[in-house]
Amino acid sequence: MITRIKRFIRDIQAEWGKVSKPDRQEVQGNTLVVIVACALLGLFLWMVDGNTGYPGWISIHGVILLIGIIVAVTVAARRYTSRWQIASLVSLIPLVVVAVAYFVFGYSVEGFGLALLRSLFLKTG
Repeated sequence: MITRIKRFIRDIQAEWGKVSKPDRQEVQGNTLVVIVACALLGLFLWMVDGNTGYPGWISIHGVILLIGIIVAVTVAARRYTSRWQIASLVSLIPLVVVAVAYFVFGYSVEGFGLALLRSLFLKTG
């Protein structure tokens, strides 16, 4: 029994030695990219959820903001991590949502999110 426990512990140590571990700089860079991307996407969702007045996403201000999200995430990701391509793809989500909703479905994204669900499921007035 003790021999099996010792062998089990040796096997765990051998497997742990095979694991690749990121260095401190990689962890910090990836963490910063995730925080920035989440903050920008959260800001986007906060702005469009229930907001029917501003911004008009198909207006020049909305397009500048959507492109600004992509640029900000890409610049931050390129500086702090080697996986910047993934962060850039994630930052495209708001632009794709607005474009698909407007050009494919003919739906304006203003008021999308909880406001859209409320309008679909709750009859007001």
